[in-house]
Amino acid sequence: MSAIERKLQVENLLKELDVFLHDDLPPLEEDSNVTLREPQEIAKRIIILTYLNCSAEDDVLRKEIVHFLQTDGVWEAASQEEKMLFTKPILTDQDVAKIYWRSEAIWLLMWTINKVDTLNLPIEDVNIPAMFSRLPAFMTSSNDFIDSATTRSVSEIMDQSDLTFRLNWAAREAHLNGSQDFKFNPGILYERYHAINWVTRMENEWD
Repeated sequence: MSAIERKLQVENLLKELDVFLHDDLPPLEEDSNVTLREPQEIAKRIIILTYLNCSAEDDVLRKEIVHFLQTDGVWEAASQEEKMLFTKPILTDQDVAKIYWRSEAIWLLMWTINKVDTLNLPIEDVNIPAMFSRLPAFMTSSNDFIDSATTRSVSEIMDQSDLTFRLNWAAREAHLNGSQDFKFNPGILYERYHAINWVTRMENEWD
């Protein structure tokens, strides 16, 4: 499928979902121009985000988590901002809120490496217990999880990228217009958009 064909397909889907874009947004990249991140890199990012989520619950526990990530060989996959949050003595409410929202990014990332079978439309928050049940047990080696990761096809991921791009823009329009009819969760959309742009290298750095 060409990028233009994908754009038209997604626009037709949006019409079926009663989502109407006023701006004629461009097509995204052709599949042949997209180089996805390696599945092991994505898996390590999931582990980092998951433990950051856990560390937000307990200021004391964060030191133990950092030590575990270092011995597990995953610590270097953390971004500079994440390392700051892991080592910060006390997290602010804003820090915690941002960390918790990243759960939606984790779910998207798990889908990209076949740890989640289907990705529902971004309406309801991710089920945290269901997400954690698919991850290595707390403070146990993540090697098997990382080594077994396989990436979905470029076509599948770009289908999701295009849909997320257009829905994210529709959320922006709905907000600017004060519309109350937009049924998709803008917070979920933002996190998915951030994550999938990283997977497709539309963004070079996670932060």
